[in-house]
Formats: sequence, structure tokens, C-alpha cells
Amino acid sequence: MTSKVCHEGQQLCRHLPRRTPSLEIKSQRPRNSITTTGRGYASAAAAVDTKHYGQQQNARQIANSPLGQQAQQKEADREFFADLLSSAATKRDAKAYLTRLKSPPKTKPIPTKAQAQVSGSYVNVGNLFRGSRAAEMSPVFSQSAPVEAEFQEEETLHVALVKIQDAAGLAQKTLSGIAETLAQLNRLSISPCVVVESSSSDRAQLGEEVDKLVNAINEFGNIARRVDNALTINAGQARVSQRKLLMRPLRRDKIPVVANVAYNEDEQKMAVIGINDAMLALTKEFAGLNIKPSEAEDYQADSSAIKQAQKRVSLDRIITIDSAGGIPNDRAADGRHVFLNLEQEYDAVRLRLQAKIDSPAAITHLANLDLLDRALQLLPPTSSGLMTTHEEAANHGRVGAPSHDPSNVGTRRQKNALIHNLLTDKPAYSSSLPLGRLTKNEPSGETLPLPSHSSFVKRGMPITIFPDPFEAPWTATLPRLKLTDPRIDLARLVYLIEDSFGRKLDVEDYLRRVNDRIAGVIIAGNYEGGAILTWETPPDVPDADPVPYLDKFAVLKRSQGAGGVADIVFNAMVRSCFPNGVCWRSRKDNPVNKWYFERSRGTWKILDMNWTMFFTTPGVEVSDRRFKEYESVCRGVKPSWKDKTKAAD
Repeated sequence: MTSKVCHEGQQLCRHLPRRTPSLEIKSQRPRNSITTTGRGYASAAAAVDTKHYGQQQNARQIANSPLGQQAQQKEADREFFADLLSSAATKRDAKAYLTRLKSPPKTKPIPTKAQAQVSGSYVNVGNLFRGSRAAEMSPVFSQSAPVEAEFQEEETLHVALVKIQDAAGLAQKTLSGIAETLAQLNRLSISPCVVVESSSSDRAQLGEEVDKLVNAINEFGNIARRVDNALTINAGQARVSQRKLLMRPLRRDKIPVVANVAYNEDEQKMAVIGINDAMLALTKEFAGLNIKPSEAEDYQADSSAIKQAQKRVSLDRIITIDSAGGIPNDRAADGRHVFLNLEQEYDAVRLRLQAKIDSPAAITHLANLDLLDRALQLLPPTSSGLMTTHEEAANHGRVGAPSHDPSNVGTRRQKNALIHNLLTDKPAYSSSLPLGRLTKNEPSGETLPLPSHSSFVKRGMPITIFPDPFEAPWTATLPRLKLTDPRIDLARLVYLIEDSFGRKLDVEDYLRRVNDRIAGVIIAGNYEGGAILTWETPPDVPDADPVPYLDKFAVLKRSQGAGGVADIVFNAMVRSCFPNGVCWRSRKDNPVNKWYFERSRGTWKILDMNWTMFFTTPGVEVSDRRFKEYESVCRGVKPSWKDKTKAAD
């Protein structure tokens, strides 16, 4: 048995003539004997090394080949997506992310008369009879307008509009981290369009600031493009005048970077405009609201054009990155607005920020709040906003770093605010979590900081509470609200409960049981979520006071796990309605128990029953009487479902 190697260490090449004598080694000979042919002399060890070198050369050539590079890219992409998707809170979040970004297939181009081909065989002569450029560009006598090929871009382009302030003063490490995050967003099927605030009115310096970010992004791939002359301003109103300058790079998976500069049509010169004005102009463009009305005032045609534009582009996120970050909240235990429901909280938050208008951070927060409120009103309810800091946008903690996650798992990746928000469409942690679930005392006595300084913002939904707890606190005194009150749409409330639980409610039996016990009803939005709370008397505890009890907590299936509906309802219950505590029960095998467990102060698995008791009241665990009252209520409530064979809820 012999093996042959050529002079370069490769196996004998079949494609080139053997101009150099090869070295032949006979493996049957003893280790200390060597047979050589030709003019080469070598030891057996040298031959083995040469063969190993040849194998390395082969592997290197394969790796550098187009197929090898493609395989390496696929493996890198697989690791990238697996790593980032694992940072989503749950498998449901990852699945929801993939579902949100799923686009319909592209349609074929519409054939035109100019593209029509004559049937029959023909010969492709290539460039043999190629015309000259002068002939191709010369005018042609034609009384009809030239017909161009039309393409229908039905694949939805998902866009994140990102505002970066104070970029000129950032350290290179922070700027590079933000650039890496933007590159990752681009790979995750959402195309960032970045607006950089200029710190100077000098155009040369302005260009340098934009180019600095463009160059930082291009360190992670040639994907960023500086875009000039896209904006104009007329009579104080900024708008996008050159749509193609933005859409062409976005359609090609590039990141356009725009400065807050526009052409002033009144003064006929370039001028620096407010960065929020530039953001709103881009928002209107991506929302399809920059379409000029037709001269014939065909409103139906205009509406159809807007709908088509909105199908082609979906502005999913509006992100502000600055030194101020999320909006603080003095009334919350964590000291910040981790989630802002604009429909419910905008006016109150704005008033509190105006009271601190002397603070530079408050000025920034107020400007960002107004920007997101105006922008999200122009977009579908599925769109959201995020206020975050430069440091959080640049954060790329690796697995194994100390965790600040509410679950307190030490080996979990530190979350990047932008990546986490994209994957989950949620804040970094739930706004209804108690402070004790967000921090943890280390053995050294040190308390871990909160996991995020960002504010997640949704247009959200209004909250309606009957009776209004701000007019008078809820008490167990008579008279009490009834579910048959004309202010409550009982039919929709019943549908909400049945859709959430997946069971039919025995309405008559339920009304008989709760109508004289109602403490209040919470309704989120258009009956997308809600809670029914009652006053219950513990049957096994003599002379007990009425116990506040959460009888039904329901969210429409289509709203579960997204939009923060459950958090909105729960926050209203524990902060506005029953701030001193409430109790409820759930089946021991109910999947939602983990969510309940994180938001309760205590829990107890009731013996001999399929119930787990939860409560938010402080001190219940050390108050034997109150604990017995809560357990007695949870044992004694009778379910009112039509199907009596299923496990009770």
C-alpha cells in the first residue's frame, strides 16, 4: 500500500502534468527503512508531516471556496439567530416574533407590452450585435409615452425609526456597541432608519458626525449609507421629498443614516431643523401619510393609495437613544415608568415632567414623550416606542455575566434593550412586578440594580373602572355595583370571560352568586381585558370582615402575551382599586400560575383541593387570622361554568 504526495504536499494532482518527481513511501517496509524514487530523500516522519500539511491545505482551499464560505455563513447565521432568540423571555415570545415578521411571498412583475415576447424559437446572440450607447440614448419618434416595467412590492418592509442624540460626544466603545446593535437589528428582519442629531449648524462638521456613525456600523458589514437631501421644509413643516433615497437602501437591507437637516424651500438653502420634526416627517412617510391628494379630489383613490403604501412598509418601532433614557416615576416602587400606556397615563406623566422643567433630563423626557405620543397616533396599535440610554443600546453582555434579570438566573445573558424589545414587543421586565422580584440581595449584602433604565411605550388603551376609585375608595359598604348596571356591557363582558378561559359561563348562576358582592369592575380598552372583584365573607371564620377577592381575571386570547393588557389590568387593580391587598385562587396546574406567582406577595397550595391561593396583602403570612380568612374564601367560592365535568377555574 503506497501513498503519493506531490512537491507542494498535496495528493497527486490529476489536473496538472507531473513536472516534479514525486515522493513515494511504501508503508509495508519496517519503520527504520525507507524506499525513495527519483531525486527526493526524506524520512517517514517528514512524509507524514507533509501529508498532514496537504490535508490542511485541502481544508483551507475548501473553506475559501464559494461553497465553503456559504457553509460558514450559514453556520454563523444559525449561531447568531439561536443566540439572540434565546434572549427572548419565552418560547412564545420567539414564536410571536417570527410570526410578526412573516411576509407574504413577492409577486411576479406585471408584464407590459414592451416585455411581450414573440413565441417561437430564437437564437441568443448575446452581445454580438450590441448597439452603441449613442444609438441607445438617441431620441425615438413616438407619440405614446414609453411603458416601463412595473413591480408590485407586496413584501412588507419592517422598519425601526431610531433617533440618536449626543452621538458626537460618545466614546468610541459606546458608539461601536450601538453600531453593533443596529447591525443586529438589520439581520433580525427589521430595517433601522437612523436620524442623528447634529450638534452644529456647520455642514462639514455635521457630515463628519454622520460619517462617524456610518463608519462604525460598517465595521460590522458594509450595510450603512449616509443619506442627504431627503428632507425639505416649507412654512415650518418638514416632510420627505426624496422617498427613493430612503427606500432604495432599506429594500437592499442597508441602513440609511440621516441628519436633522432639510432644504428650506422658502429661503432656498439647507438648514438644521429640530430632530423631532425630522422624526415626525419620516414617521408620516413610512406610515403612507405623505401621499399628495389627487387633483380630482378622489378621496377613495387617495385612501386606497395610503393603504397600499402601508402594506409595503410597516413602521414597527420608534426608538430614542440619549443620555436621559426612560422616564422616572416617583410613585412606582422601582422609581421609573417601565411601561407607558399613553391612552391612560400621558396627561398625568406630562404634568409631572412639566413640574421639573428646570432639569435637562426632564426637558429631554418631555420632548420624547410628545414625539412618541404624536408618532404612535399615526401608526397602527401594534407599533410601539422605546426610550433608552446610550449604554443600554450598546450593551452586549455575554452568557455567564452576573444576571440582573427578574428571574435571578446567574447564567442568563444580559439583555440589550433594543434586541429584547424587538423579540418580545415588551419592556425589559413587567411593570406589575413587585420591587422584591426585581432586585435580590447578594450574600455580601449588596442589592442588585434594576435590570433596565428604559421605558416601553404603547399607544395602549384606556382603562375604565366602575366605581371610580379616584372619586371614593372601594369599601364593603352598601349599596354595591351590579353587573347588570347599564354602564357595563354584560354581553361583551361574558364573551371576554368565555374567550379567555375557553369555557361557557352559566350567566344566570354567576349573576346570582356575585351580583350582591361586586366590589368593582375593571375594563381595558374595548373589552380586551378585564377583572371582576368581589367582597367575600369567609364561611369558616366567625365575625370575619369581608375579604377583597379577585373573582375573574380575563384577557382575550388574541391579546394574551402581547400589548401589556394583563399588566394594565393588574396594575389598575393593585395600585388604584385595592392598594392594601387582594387575594385570589387558581388551579394548581394552571399555566398562568407563574405569572401570578411573580406578582403576588405570597402563595399557598390548599390541602385536599386543586387550588393555589395568591395574595398581594402585606403581612398575611404572619397574621394567622387573615391567612385563615383568605384560605376560607378560596375554599368556599363556587364556580359557575356550564360544563361541570371539567376542572374548576
